Amino acid sequence: MFTRRIYVLILTIVLATFALAACNLPSSEETQSPTQDPNLIYTAAAMTVQAQLTQSVAGTPVAPASQTPAPAQATSTTVVVAPTSTTAVLPPTNTSAPPTNTSVPPTATVFVPCDRASFVSDVTFPDNSELAPGTTFVKTWRIRNNGSCTWTSSYALVFVSGAAMSGPASLQFINAGATVAPGSTVDVSVTLTAPATPDTYRGDWKLRNAAGATFGIGDNADKSFWVQIKVVSPKTPTPTVTPTPNVNVVFDFISRGPDAQWRNATTTIPWGDPPDDSAGVAVDLNNAKAENNKTYSRTLATYPQRITDGIITGQYPLYTVQNGDHFRATIGLRTGCEDGKVRYQLKYVDSGGEVLLGEWLEACDGKVVDIDLNLSGLTGKVVQFVLVVKAEGVADGDLALWISPRIER
Repeated sequence: MFTRRIYVLILTIVLATFALAACNLPSSEETQSPTQDPNLIYTAAAMTVQAQLTQSVAGTPVAPASQTPAPAQATSTTVVVAPTSTTAVLPPTNTSAPPTNTSVPPTATVFVPCDRASFVSDVTFPDNSELAPGTTFVKTWRIRNNGSCTWTSSYALVFVSGAAMSGPASLQFINAGATVAPGSTVDVSVTLTAPATPDTYRGDWKLRNAAGATFGIGDNADKSFWVQIKVVSPKTPTPTVTPTPNVNVVFDFISRGPDAQWRNATTTIPWGDPPDDSAGVAVDLNNAKAENNKTYSRTLATYPQRITDGIITGQYPLYTVQNGDHFRATIGLRTGCEDGKVRYQLKYVDSGGEVLLGEWLEACDGKVVDIDLNLSGLTGKVVQFVLVVKAEGVADGDLALWISPRIER
């Protein structure tokens, strides 16, 4: 409808324009005026049409078709054309990086068997230690619990194969009420006797849990740990003190050992060589080999409690000191001492308290020390002599020996 109206309007304007032009044509008799450019007429007509169209679109009333347009005055016409937008509207570009897959793979759970062990060290008698035939000795291993179960006093040391060396088929190695937690270590000891025939002997051992299942060391907890010794022909004992004419032994600390009171820092220790010597040991040993590789016929072994700065003391019965009394002994560590280091002390106790007579620091250096203390300054005193051995730091290899300790006059 709108388009038809426009066509009618344009046609009316064009016809009116031609009619007006015809009326205004001069006669031949009149003076002719300059002829108007027809292009200007068409331009004016077109502008008029455009203006009316604009007004019509904007809601402005359009002049009737019969209305005579004003004569065109302009000689040139500028047509303003609204710019056409050619800018394409594009969707926004996604510039963010794609999300990174940060998922972490699940950690595999490592299964640790209940009962398994690992060997740490030989506390006493490392492999190929030499012993005289028939020598009784205490073999001690340091073992770590590297399983997931706690060991209790129901666990046992069991003989597996090889040379039993008069050892038991099994024995309890944890005191009643004590436990060994996973990751902790324990010293496992057994009393053995060297065979009578010189040779190399090895005995294999494992552990057994409360249910009766045996286990050992290694990746699969199926390997044994062992004791290996060399039994050698006895050697002639080396005298510790050159005999002196008219000198008598008036007090023998070895033969009186069972009469002494032996203690560590907290508890009493029985005389002898118990299966578990972690609390300390006081016992006489015959034909023991010291760190200087010499064998001694009579020795007093005093091993301190196997803890850091462990101690053992032996307080002897009353003794009345006489003029000319001397305390004599040789001190040193037993073979296999490795990193052992101890402090020896000789004290006495009387009504006035405890008095230190002498002190000696001894390490596992292949040497022994001779002691000769003149006791004449105590003449007439009634005293109790005390032998003391203290571990210097960790008690590893502290196999302290008193060789022929005695009082001579």
